[in-house]
Amino acid sequence: MKINLLSYFLIYLISTSFLLNSLNGFEEEADLCTDRSCFPATGNLLIGRKHQLSATSTCGLHRPGRYCIVSHLENPEKCFKCDSRQPWSYVEPGNVSHRIENVVKENYGDRTQNWWQSENGVQNVSIRLDLEAEFHFTHLIMVFRSFRPAAMFIERSKDFGKTWSTYRYFAYDCASSFPDVKEGPPRNHKDVICTKKYSDVAPSTGGELVYKVVSPHIRTEDPYAPDIAELLKITNLRINFTRLHSLGDNLLDYRPEIDEKYWYAVYEIVVRGSCSCYGHAQRCVPVGDETILTAKLPDMVHGKCECTHNTKGMNCDDCEDFYNDSPWRPGIGDQSNECKRCECNDHATRCHFDWAVYNASGFSSGGVCDDCQHNTMGKNCEQCKPNFYRDPQRSIRDPYVCRPCQCDRSGSNFDGICEGEEDPERGLVAGKCYCKSNVDGPNCDRCKNGFWEMRKEDPDGCRPCSCNLIGTYGNEGCDKVTGKCTCKALVMGEQCDHCLQEHYGLSVDDPNGCKPCDCDPGGAYDNHCDSAEGMCRCRPNYSGRRCNTTESGYFCPFIDKYTFEAEFSILPSNAEQVPREYSVDRPWTWTGEGFVRVHENTNLSFFVEGLQKTGHYNFVIRYELLDPNDPIGWEDVSLTIVRPGDPSPDGVCANIIPSDDFLIARLPSRSKFTEIMPAVCLEAGVRYEIRLNFGEKRSGYPDRQAQALIDSLVIAPQTDTLELFRGSEMNEYRKQIYDRFQCRALSLSGTPASQMPLPCLDLVCPMNGPIVGEAVSCDCDLTGSTSGICNAKGGQCECKPNVVGRRCDRCAAGTYGFGPSGCTPCNCDSVGALSNACDKQSGQCVCRERGITGRQCDQCQPGFWNFPECRTCQCNGHASICEQRTGACMDCRNLTDGAHCERCVDGYYGDPRLGVGIPCKPCPCPGGPGSGYQHADTCYIAPQNQSVVCNCKHGYIGQYCDQCQVNFWGNPREIAGSCEKCHCHDNIDFNVPNSCDPMTGDCLKCLHNTGGDQCQHCLEGFFGDARSRTCVRCVCNHLGTNSSAGSCDRVTGQCPCFPNVVGLQCDQCAPLHYDLASGRGCSACNCDTNGVIVDPNTQEPFLKCNDIDGQCHCKPGRGGRTCSDCQDLYWGDPVHGECQRCECDPYGSTTLQCHRQNGTCICKPGSGGPKCNECARGYTGQWPHCQACGECFDNWDSILQGLRVDLERLVERALNIEDTGISSEYDESFIQMEKQIEEVKRQLEVVNITKEDLDNLRQQMQTLQKQIDSTRDLLSEKNQRVTKVSTEVNLMEEDIRVLNESTRQITQLADNLTAKAEIIRRGDTKGASEILEESSRSSADAERRIGQQLEIISQSETDRLKAEQLLNEHKRDFDRQYDENKARLSEISQTITTIGSSLSSLNLEVCGAETAPCDPICGGPGPKCSQCGGGSSCPGSVSKAAQAQEFANEAKEKVQAKRKDAEEILKNIREILPKTQEARQLTEKALDKAKQEAERINTTRNDLLKQINETKEFLEAEKHRPEDIRQKINLILNTTIPFNEEQIRELSENIRQKVSEAKDTDKILSETRGNKTTALNLQKRAESASLRAGTIQNITMTIKEALENATIAQSSAESTLNEINEAIENAKTKMSKTEGDFNIVEGRAKEALERLQKLQNVTDHLKAEYIKITSTTKMASQNANNANKIVKEIEDKHNNLKEKYSQIVTLLEEKENGNEERNKRAENLRKRSTELLSKIKRSKEEKKSLLQRNDALEVELENYRKTLSQLNTQIDEVSADIDKKMEFHQSCDT
Repeated sequence: MKINLLSYFLIYLISTSFLLNSLNGFEEEADLCTDRSCFPATGNLLIGRKHQLSATSTCGLHRPGRYCIVSHLENPEKCFKCDSRQPWSYVEPGNVSHRIENVVKENYGDRTQNWWQSENGVQNVSIRLDLEAEFHFTHLIMVFRSFRPAAMFIERSKDFGKTWSTYRYFAYDCASSFPDVKEGPPRNHKDVICTKKYSDVAPSTGGELVYKVVSPHIRTEDPYAPDIAELLKITNLRINFTRLHSLGDNLLDYRPEIDEKYWYAVYEIVVRGSCSCYGHAQRCVPVGDETILTAKLPDMVHGKCECTHNTKGMNCDDCEDFYNDSPWRPGIGDQSNECKRCECNDHATRCHFDWAVYNASGFSSGGVCDDCQHNTMGKNCEQCKPNFYRDPQRSIRDPYVCRPCQCDRSGSNFDGICEGEEDPERGLVAGKCYCKSNVDGPNCDRCKNGFWEMRKEDPDGCRPCSCNLIGTYGNEGCDKVTGKCTCKALVMGEQCDHCLQEHYGLSVDDPNGCKPCDCDPGGAYDNHCDSAEGMCRCRPNYSGRRCNTTESGYFCPFIDKYTFEAEFSILPSNAEQVPREYSVDRPWTWTGEGFVRVHENTNLSFFVEGLQKTGHYNFVIRYELLDPNDPIGWEDVSLTIVRPGDPSPDGVCANIIPSDDFLIARLPSRSKFTEIMPAVCLEAGVRYEIRLNFGEKRSGYPDRQAQALIDSLVIAPQTDTLELFRGSEMNEYRKQIYDRFQCRALSLSGTPASQMPLPCLDLVCPMNGPIVGEAVSCDCDLTGSTSGICNAKGGQCECKPNVVGRRCDRCAAGTYGFGPSGCTPCNCDSVGALSNACDKQSGQCVCRERGITGRQCDQCQPGFWNFPECRTCQCNGHASICEQRTGACMDCRNLTDGAHCERCVDGYYGDPRLGVGIPCKPCPCPGGPGSGYQHADTCYIAPQNQSVVCNCKHGYIGQYCDQCQVNFWGNPREIAGSCEKCHCHDNIDFNVPNSCDPMTGDCLKCLHNTGGDQCQHCLEGFFGDARSRTCVRCVCNHLGTNSSAGSCDRVTGQCPCFPNVVGLQCDQCAPLHYDLASGRGCSACNCDTNGVIVDPNTQEPFLKCNDIDGQCHCKPGRGGRTCSDCQDLYWGDPVHGECQRCECDPYGSTTLQCHRQNGTCICKPGSGGPKCNECARGYTGQWPHCQACGECFDNWDSILQGLRVDLERLVERALNIEDTGISSEYDESFIQMEKQIEEVKRQLEVVNITKEDLDNLRQQMQTLQKQIDSTRDLLSEKNQRVTKVSTEVNLMEEDIRVLNESTRQITQLADNLTAKAEIIRRGDTKGASEILEESSRSSADAERRIGQQLEIISQSETDRLKAEQLLNEHKRDFDRQYDENKARLSEISQTITTIGSSLSSLNLEVCGAETAPCDPICGGPGPKCSQCGGGSSCPGSVSKAAQAQEFANEAKEKVQAKRKDAEEILKNIREILPKTQEARQLTEKALDKAKQEAERINTTRNDLLKQINETKEFLEAEKHRPEDIRQKINLILNTTIPFNEEQIRELSENIRQKVSEAKDTDKILSETRGNKTTALNLQKRAESASLRAGTIQNITMTIKEALENATIAQSSAESTLNEINEAIENAKTKMSKTEGDFNIVEGRAKEALERLQKLQNVTDHLKAEYIKITSTTKMASQNANNANKIVKEIEDKHNNLKEKYSQIVTLLEEKENGNEERNKRAENLRKRSTELLSKIKRSKEEKKSLLQRNDALEVELENYRKTLSQLNTQIDEVSADIDKKMEFHQSCDT
């Protein structure tokens, strides 16, 4: 009895492994379940479960029986006894018991001594295993004692036998046994298929069956996938045998001798698996009723899991108690999926899982706590019950976290319910009570501000106060107990509802209630302000709430505003101006341009005017004494005021006396100013003469040398009497600050604002208001200042460079040219000029001597140089002037050059020096300068022969430079000809003559392996960059290179490779290819993707193979070159895991590898059989000693083999007949015959042949037969001739052989004669010497050649290495360049083709005829044509170019004539330009004036119309407050127009007058327009002047239109006045109605507030209801869904009420906002009315900006002269361009 050893070996290994595992189990196991899934070890599920195994048929179970074994050869006995009434044992009768438990092998003894066996002849038998729990089943192993079943299937149950599903079907013939089950390998693990692998007849015993639930041959993406886990799950396993192998017997024959031979018998069954713990246990423990002996059996699998991950149950399929925060899930891979503990914050001990909660949490938490304690509730016991709130200071786990509400029931609603938690986002405050409408406080225990007397009976809680809330102390409204009002400190009134005087802005945030007005004493009229906004009443040109800032373009002047410079006074003869320039190293202590130097008895007269305010002023003299250390100063100074008339009798100065106008002063030393006392009364607007007399410097001691520098005279107002410094503590404090920082002294001394202390600057504007009464306009000079904005303190404008004065209106001392860019320094020469003072307009300095000239007095007269010692220019009579500093001559004449015009200019020769006098002549090199073929810059006269010798340029040679140098090319003798260096990319030797063609420049002797007309590419067989001399020889691998395709690429060196060969040298196979050595290209690897290993980097199949033999990298179990077969020494189907080891005998087989498909071995001669271990057919004897049978056997064997083949074919046909019938054997023949019949019928129907047709066909057949016969005769004749020729050829070949032999003999004879002659020669000494010398020479030559070859080889090796390196570095560039060159060649080829096709059209365009290549009349462009073009009949480019040349010459002459006319006209334009500018200035001034006045009128009109519209809107509105109505009335009554009727008429008259001043404008325009037209036609560039004249005319027209608009605006203003008056009357009548409507609005607003309060109460009530309902729903879980709906409905209602509440609040705010907007509009109307005049004044600034246009016009007129010269240059360029084009087209016929 033979058992498959492989099966037993597999079972042994598995059993041994698990035995070792069981033995090792006594040691402590490592924890494998931490943070990941874990699984128990697998084992045999049958171990310890014999009693759970059953079979439907067992022999001898009820009575003893007999069975027989077919072909039993082990002993003579064939039949045996079976008695299974008692368990098996080693002795009878137990040793013949074959119960089902015998298949379970619990030890490692003889596994064939007992088995299970079924009853005889029973076909359908089942073996069933019932497990006590759920297990994971992996695979099944069965070893049969009998034949394996002809058909069987395996099925399982996972619900303890309730339902069953099939794993796999096995059958010898699947189609007949299981016709509805598909065959073939499964595609996925769930496929149920039928296989015949384990159902063959052989072997008769020991056959095995192996089934794996998860096939290793099917790729498994996820071994933990749910479908895989579901497939492994079992509780019951059933093996069903359905058909026996009958070996030809009919099992329907029930004779005992037939049945006894056929039965099922199984030695052993192994069911591999593990207990099912879903990844939550690493081991299982015995179930309670298992015995101790059974529990310790090796390889046994217990049924109860030892659960981890907080799971429980037999299979760990449920979470432990209080671990229900996440759903139970199996452990998968690195994911433990453990059950999570519920979070109840230590307020509950039980919980359950809720899917709805889990989904709502985003799949993070689904545990719901049960029976929350400590007054908590909620999913996690995280909320407090109603009437409790969560203490934010305590932890949520604190048992006292929920505290009872502390609400005062008298002031709160809803029985003291409070908010249960703290949530700022939702506005929740823990413990906050729901107070009544007039109650406040966290516990609702006090009245709100504005309410008092809290009572429980009051539904609102408290009574309202009658006080204004924001005006009471603490904003409380009134005393919470008594109700009495208590006003804030700055609030007054019985109800605390308005501010104190000089205060504003009643505010809830201000603890004092109101803020002081704090109006600026300088910018405001007084300290009263608007009670609402706090706006003070500002003086003119002041702005801001406090009137503390000046408006833009205005400033507060210092007290020295009225400063009169001494240099502008009337100077006597004994006084002189002393300008002083500003220097960085000297502080600026003066004003104006400098000083006036005075002596004793000097009188200065100042004219004073422009005082803005009448009052008492002090005179201040600013000065400098020459000796600052003089202790006396100037003692006698008097000041006399000359008034133009008596003061006004009603004015301040009415009481002055004549003595008041005579003042005595003294100039102290060590001081810069003196203030003359007492003050003098001066009137505003009066012009005074102030006479300043300087008497004796020291009284009684006349001094003619006494001098003083007077800077200026200042008229300063008095400051001690200002109210700013009197009357209050604040004013006295200001006076202290003013005196402490000596602000008056600093200002009077002329200290700049940048050096003034900040406190003094802060007092400038407060002092200016009382003194001047308004802010003063900056009035910055637009030319000298950078902008119209000045410093608000002092009014200093920002000046341009070198510009001074407050207004930036004059140049500083030592500068000139006041203009848009500032002033320019005089920079007078310190030697040549008297001083640095220059003319303010021209900048001309005052020169010391007549011989000195120049603006700066720094030059000699023309013809002289070396300032200040001027000398005569030395220019050899060829120049009149020279450079002032070096004496170098300028503008040399007569073709001379040099510092003294002592030599000829380049290109000329001669000696122009005085005394020699050789004139300069052009160098003939060869054509001379300007000839177009001059090739030398200089030349000289040779002293030997007085001939001219040229200094040739590089590339030219010869006496006259008319030849090209060696390796230069060109024709230097023709116009525009030149010698160019041969462009050979440095690949020729320039020292070698004729290396390039001297005419064409083509390279002839290329070096460095290069070629081409410019040596631009490498030679054939070389590659590289010829331009960098890197051409090296191609290096190609002969195995991979296709030599028939040419040599390598000349640029990249890429060799032409065979298919699938890559690399620059064709030395590598392409990826996934091999076998370069084949010499025909590489073959594909074609590795099997399922049979190769996996690339560890990409996790993809590794498809590369060995480069030599193509062997792929096979994974275990695979073999063959492509890894598509079983591994080496195996055969079978590797896809389905059916590989078997080859069993080739090493002695009898040629190789141990058998046929990979059928397993047959390749035998040596004489050996045979499947394993080559027996004698082969045709051999006899005992293997391995086999002998051949002989020839007789071979003959008979050949006949027998043929007969065997015929027999097999007949058997196959017989089987086919048995299945389909006899007729089917000829089905194919019948079908073929039917097809032929149908084809004949079709042809007959198509042809429709008649009898006559048949006769004709017969006749034609006879004719064809005759032709065939004649052809055969001809062919026979030809064959005879061929035979004859062949014979003759053979004879000739023999003759040739004889001749060759004769030739060989003659040659041999000649060699012998030569050898003998050599012997004779050697016998002679002289001959031997000659032989030695010749041999020596040959040896030396050979050695030299060898050395050269070695050197060449070494150099080649070096070049090869360099080439390889370069190729590796530049391979990609070479490839890209090759592709680009290839594409360019293709484009060039296409271009050539295109040009060829368009030759006729080109001929038409160039020469004038379409005939190509030559036209008989017009010719053509090619060298074969005699001409190109030919007059008007040939309208080509050449003819047109000739005509263009004629036209150009004619145009040139005309342009030269017209240029003179243009110069004359330009002169006229310059004369007219001053008149144009003067007219434009007059016109612009008139336009500016008109625009300003028109804008002023329009602004007034628009403001009045806007005010009327706003008044109408105000009257049409329904509701107004009484305050708004009163303000509107006052605004309308105070509205006035800033012009009266007389002023408007005066304005119109002024505009007309300005227009009349520009009466000559039209005349000037006509003259300018005529000149402009003429200049435009000639120059095309001189049109700017006319455009300016046109602009002036447009301005004039605009002025006229503005005048008309002013007239219209005047009438419109008058009508607007009438409309305003009517609107005022209408407004007065409607005011009374509006006041009543306003009362109604106030009543409605009050009602709306009451409704809002009620809505708020309802909202609070709903909040409390919501809390109660929520509490009820939490405590009553059975009604949870209904409660949620109720809560949602209440929330919706709550939101709707909130929306309505917000809508009502919005409506109320809109009503209030409407009134505020009307108040603002009324206030804006008043402001705009007061600001109208200031806006009109500011419009004057726009007038000044127009004056800047003059500068651009002056610049353009200066450029006209340059434009004329540029035009001549352009004409020359056009002429030259035409000449070039003519030469180009004329060259077409050469």
